[in-house]
Amino acid sequence: MALVNKYDGIIFDYGGVLVQHQTEEDQRRLAQLAGVPADNFTDLYWATRAIYDKGELTAADYWRDLAREAGAPEPDQITIDRLTELDTESWMQFDPAMWEWVNELRASGRRVAILSNMPRDLGEALRSRTNRLEQFDQVTLSYEINAVKPEAEIYEHCLEGLNTARERTLFLDDRIENVHGAQLVGIAAQHFVARDDMLLRLRS
Repeated sequence: MALVNKYDGIIFDYGGVLVQHQTEEDQRRLAQLAGVPADNFTDLYWATRAIYDKGELTAADYWRDLAREAGAPEPDQITIDRLTELDTESWMQFDPAMWEWVNELRASGRRVAILSNMPRDLGEALRSRTNRLEQFDQVTLSYEINAVKPEAEIYEHCLEGLNTARERTLFLDDRIENVHGAQLVGIAAQHFVARDDMLLRLRS
């Protein structure tokens, strides 16, 4: 029996699971546009990302804070818009194999959900430019509920909408702290590291 058959519901993280991670080139282009040295851009990028993902910072606040911390000039609105668009596009590199599996799971009668930390601009782009989120029975995005992984609230929100027993629900995330967060509320969770190996283990 396939391992996945133990579960009635599957919850997917977004970045690093359903889509590719940002590349070094993505980060380099963002750093150049922001006028921030590339060698410390990544640390600055993630420093306040959770607050941005939680909906407590606007895109303008986020990019201005990043520039301020780097000692760079404050970006104007045109630059902020370009940074936001470039950032959004970098998180929309979909992994066809994973989306095919989402559809397979749903066709087999399992309920599927997406649970992601993401800023408003990315979530709105996914809804306005694609039909990707329509493939899920439950969509829990951090900026919409003002909570981020690994906070318990965001997992509980997703479970309530998915309507599956937590012990019969599997969560896949590429960040180990988020896996632990799910396990703390009783969800079966696995660290998503290598896609092909993970799919092989779950399908066989």
